[in-house]
Amino acid sequence: MKIKKMVYFLSVIFTFAIVLSFNALYYNFRYPLKYKSEILQYSKQYNIQPEFVASVINAESGFDSNAVSKVGAIGLMQILPSTGNYIASLLNENFNEQDLFNPGVNIKYGCFYLNYLSKRFYSEKEVLCAYNAGETIVKNWLKDNNNSLDGKVLDKIPYPATNYYTNKILHSKKHYKGRI
Repeated sequence: MKIKKMVYFLSVIFTFAIVLSFNALYYNFRYPLKYKSEILQYSKQYNIQPEFVASVINAESGFDSNAVSKVGAIGLMQILPSTGNYIASLLNENFNEQDLFNPGVNIKYGCFYLNYLSKRFYSEKEVLCAYNAGETIVKNWLKDNNNSLDGKVLDKIPYPATNYYTNKILHSKKHYKGRI
């Protein structure tokens, strides 16, 4: 009888260990984390939570520094060359579109831009909407009483893709907390 109990106990522990391993593998696959030092450096420099930056990178490129979108956004944080040029001018830096493939430059510019947007919008939700759909579009949404009652907070995000994008990042942010 003792042997059966011992075998049962060991099989439960073994099963539990396998479940925990698969759970860790799943989260590492779904919420990868690369370029941690660059994320920490530039999120601190531009006063953005590092888990927010990691969530944006994961949603934008899945941590693929060579990613290029169908509209021409480049790199980890999917920065359009025109936006990269604008950011470089604000930072007094020379701009080369190819630099957006460099993880350090891309994360720096992305963090700078998130900070820039955070000074113009009320919360992370509106910042993400502006990052995804554009600053002017979100300002127009905020002026529309169908989308915002107070002109600061979006009660409704008119673009389904932007709504999905925003919710995805805000949800995944909690999975990066404590990992970065």
